[in-house]
Amino acid sequence: MTTEILSETVENGAYRIGRSEIPINETNGNSFVPPAQFYLAAGDSLERIAWAVSRNLPVLLVGETGVGKTLSVRHLAHMTNNGFRRVNLNGMTTVDEFVGKLMINEQGTYWVNGILVDAMESGDWLLIDEINACLPEIAFCLHSLLDDDRMIVLSEYDGRIVKPHPNFRLFASMNPHEDRRYGGTKPLNEALLDRFPVTVKMNYLPFEAEVEVIMQQSGNRDEELIKRMVRVGHDVREAMQNEKVFCTFSTRRLIDWARMAAQFDPMEAAVSTIFSKVNSFDAKVLEDIVDNHF
Repeated sequence: MTTEILSETVENGAYRIGRSEIPINETNGNSFVPPAQFYLAAGDSLERIAWAVSRNLPVLLVGETGVGKTLSVRHLAHMTNNGFRRVNLNGMTTVDEFVGKLMINEQGTYWVNGILVDAMESGDWLLIDEINACLPEIAFCLHSLLDDDRMIVLSEYDGRIVKPHPNFRLFASMNPHEDRRYGGTKPLNEALLDRFPVTVKMNYLPFEAEVEVIMQQSGNRDEELIKRMVRVGHDVREAMQNEKVFCTFSTRRLIDWARMAAQFDPMEAAVSTIFSKVNSFDAKVLEDIVDNHF
């Protein structure tokens, strides 16, 4: 089955993709607006995310590492001139870091915004990465923001109610937790999951699209070489599904391999960009798969 590449247009003050349209933010000078980066809108994931953004709905992105969850949001932020922030909830991130905290100096106490409140007040887009590794206190803090009243209360400070700027958008991402390949992750709390009106499950790119992305982002223009690398990636992912290996093989990893293979022999490049990232058992299986194509 062929995956459609959707066209993107910017005209008359709006960004359009498929059936979705987002107004361009006319504010200038925001240093958090991300720079341009090559992105291929394969499938309908970006269209669905854009639809949610246009209706101010929080979005949960679910997929393996390296499938483009962060890149999708960053790309949309660039195309629409919106600031983009990202916070990784590694299981140790505290409410103080996330929401804000009281500090003290010789003049007395003062409040310092965390990344959530800062993004809310600035009107930037915030991506909460690894949301299924967050502490319960952070999950409860998000409940009120994701509810219909869309606010948080700074109860640790002065009881001030913070409501988001009209341009603020909230995204969250998570890796699948079912096979336990991602340490520290767990099933997302149902109460929190239910507060995301839009959930987009993202998969690896189809063959031709992945080849194009890797060539563009790695700078390696040897198309035949890249195609062989992508076939390796597909074989490893199939082996993972069949529980013959227990590691991921992301597009990001293929980009790293292709970049180094522009200067080194592919097998030599694989030692530093692939085999060294997995355990000895998986490394042997991956080495056999690479040998089959090289």
